[in-house]
Parts: sequence; structure tokens; C-alpha cells
Amino acid sequence: MIHRILHILIALAAIAGSASAQSLSVQPIEAQTGEQAEVVVSLTGGASATALQFNLKLPEGVSVNANGATLGTATNGHTLSVETLDSGDLLFVLYSMDLNTFTNGELLRIPVTAGNSTTTATGQLSTVRTATVSDEEAVSVPCEDATFSISITSGVQKCATPVLSYMNGRVTCTCTTEDVTYVYSINPTASTGASANGIINLATSYTVSVHAVREGYEDSDTATLVVNQSQVGDVNGDGIVTIADVTALVNIILGK
Repeated sequence: MIHRILHILIALAAIAGSASAQSLSVQPIEAQTGEQAEVVVSLTGGASATALQFNLKLPEGVSVNANGATLGTATNGHTLSVETLDSGDLLFVLYSMDLNTFTNGELLRIPVTAGNSTTTATGQLSTVRTATVSDEEAVSVPCEDATFSISITSGVQKCATPVLSYMNGRVTCTCTTEDVTYVYSINPTASTGASANGIINLATSYTVSVHAVREGYEDSDTATLVVNQSQVGDVNGDGIVTIADVTALVNIILGK
């Protein structure tokens, strides 16, 4: 069947004539990893065209279900045939044996499935050609290639990286993602733990590493904070240890 259709298009291409220009466009695709989306192909200037062909090229990691393609409102009793080329691209041919013409608008919806890797890539419709019959004269009209963007994002939202600060012998963690638990490690003692309130108490000089976790979210990047030896005893948090820290410590003991 596909070879017979191609012969029709080739025969139309061999006949000289003129016709108005047609063009195809494709909406950008945004999908999450592993989810389904659609390549939505639209036609403009197609009121005089009776047949159309194009090749579909998708980036690696995006698979297509050609048999699930559905015709849109721009078709008028047209038939769709699909063939896989040696290059791996798909050849789509829409035709009407009754020489029905297209209208402007949505031509075709082609289901695709996003891969498991996040990416921003480009798809392409190429070798685009329409066939037109007017006043018993057939004309094949080449169209420009159409490119479209494909953005695949992770299906799991990621926690924001915590912000760490030190004062009064303890590290305080904050995070713009709400309701996280702070999972930390402390070197050189290699102690680990988790803090729901974001408070990590220290007694000497450490390097603190923290990342935020939340059920249903991807773990955040790790934040680190080095508490220098000179900071231990820096009760008032001004970066140095002086008599003022003694006063601050007394005030803490007195509850001031």
C-alpha cells in the first residue's frame, strides 16, 4: 500500500504546474520521564492540497507509537499510512483517493513516550511535500522543514539545597522546601543523624554536611559548613572569642 501511495505522489511531482504554498508546524513538547506526550502537527495554507508526506525524526530516548496516530480536524476523509525508513525515521503519508482537500488547522496527533533521562532536544519534520490537484492539473509542492523542541524533565521534584549557619555552638539549617528532614554528617568524627527542626549541636571544630529529604521528593544537593576552631566559644556569633562571649554565655544561663 505504501509503495502505491508513493507512486501517486511521485506521479503528481512529475506534472508541472503551480500552487499556493503550504507549511507544517509542531507544538513544543513538554513531558516528564517515562510519560506519554503527543507530537501535534498543524497545517496552514493547505486548502488546495489533497495529499501530504513528511519524515518524522525524534531525538534518542523518545519512542513513538506510529500506529496510535490520529487524524485531526484539518483532514477531510484522508487516509494515513506510516512506514519506518532505513534511517529509523518514520515516513507519514496522508492522501485522499477522492482528491479531498485539507483545511487549515490540526492535521495529526502522534503519541510518543519520553525516555528515562532528562533532556532538552529538537525533533524535526523533513522532506515535507504536498500534492495538489487543480483544474485537472496535479502539482507537487515542497514545504520547508519544521523543527520543534522537546523538553523532558524529572518526574520527581527535588528538594532545595539547605542553607547552613552557625551560632552559639550549634548549626542551624533552613530550606525553602517545606517539611523536610535534615540528614547530616559531621567530620572528623564521622557522626551522622537527622534533625527535624534543623538544629545540630556542636562541641568542637567540625565540618558539617547536610542535605534535605522529603518523601516523594528527590534528595537535595549537599550543603557544607566548616566551623573553625576559633568559632567554638564564639557565643555571640561575631566571629571572634572575647570577653563579650562570656557575657553572652552568662545571659544565656540566666535566660536573658
